[in-house]
Amino acid sequence: MAPVAGRPSHAEASRAFLRETVLDAVGELLADEAWPDVRMSDVATAAGVSRQTLYNAFGDRDGLAGAYLLRESERFLAAIDDAVAANADEPREALRAAAELFLSLAAAHPMIRAVTSGRNDEWVTLATARGEPLLTTMSARLADRIERTWPEVSPGDALLLAENLVRLAISYAVLPSDTPARSARQLTRVLGPFVDELLA
Repeated sequence: MAPVAGRPSHAEASRAFLRETVLDAVGELLADEAWPDVRMSDVATAAGVSRQTLYNAFGDRDGLAGAYLLRESERFLAAIDDAVAANADEPREALRAAAELFLSLAAAHPMIRAVTSGRNDEWVTLATARGEPLLTTMSARLADRIERTWPEVSPGDALLLAENLVRLAISYAVLPSDTPARSARQLTRVLGPFVDELLA
């Protein structure tokens, strides 16, 4: 029977399930180990697949790391995007919610923590080697959300706000002095007046 138009075939669905299962296994392993210590055989065992299946699906270790980086960064960016959209009627709250989410994820996620800290780490190499650096992508994605949420904000001002929010959030993430919630409130006090000015 031919697959229904617009729906994935059984083979495509199986590949997608395998991919998610393996990437979930990578995340579980990273909760206890640094990426340099994670072997392909460890991932295969955790995912319940053979090493050959792993290599067939991802090519090599860098391919696996790149796939994990792409999935997690997309989830990260989508979550921040949703935090802003959910508070469209309260711009300062949108700013605070996005900042708190960023700081919470940066503190808890090994990949995000490595990329935002900028230390010499395989994640940083992968993040900057695959096209645009992830941090630049974060700023551009946030600027786009700001423009779509508040059309009266010019593209230049949206990017200026996004870049400063990301840079300040990274500085808080690299050298945390308080909880994500309190740091987000402090960051909002700094950038809040600029947000008010843009939307006045």
